[in-house]
Amino acid sequence: MNPLNERARRGAAFLQSDFAAEFDDPDFRQAALRYDAAINDGGDTAGLTGAELYGFANRLFARELRQGLGERLRDGGVITAKRLVAVYLDGDAVMLELDIRARRPDGSEYDYRAPVTRGRSSADTDEVLRIPLRRVRDRLRGAAMLAAGIERAGGRARLLGLLQSPAPRTTALRGLQGGAR
Repeated sequence: MNPLNERARRGAAFLQSDFAAEFDDPDFRQAALRYDAAINDGGDTAGLTGAELYGFANRLFARELRQGLGERLRDGGVITAKRLVAVYLDGDAVMLELDIRARRPDGSEYDYRAPVTRGRSSADTDEVLRIPLRRVRDRLRGAAMLAAGIERAGGRARLLGLLQSPAPRTTALRGLQGGAR
């Protein structure tokens, strides 16, 4: 297969993912661009609130947050939901704290907080995960680049159509020229 066509096929498959669907929301796209500029480029942080940042981060890392859902806990409860509620900087890494909702066998629900662990489990032996700050910055930069590309193409559906057409326009596949601005 032609390398350009293979890249178009992989790009189209990615644009059909749950993660890429988040970019249908113009507010999410704008948040990706704002947070990237503020965090990666030292841009303006005025007006960026903690609640807004955590809301954006929960959507940006939704795939990872789904890991461990359905896990049975020592008390017989089952994890039903997770959300990011705190980030702790530790040198060149971050540690994340989650608010976890669980359902007991009797159907009652309760919440507790716990750090993200290496194995994404509630086991006492599971080590707290230190995520390199570079990985977080890279994910944010990638989200901003995707947001800018989708904006420039006129939406995710339009970009997907360009990638799936028999002869994709190469200008649509080159990506951003010099970053997400």
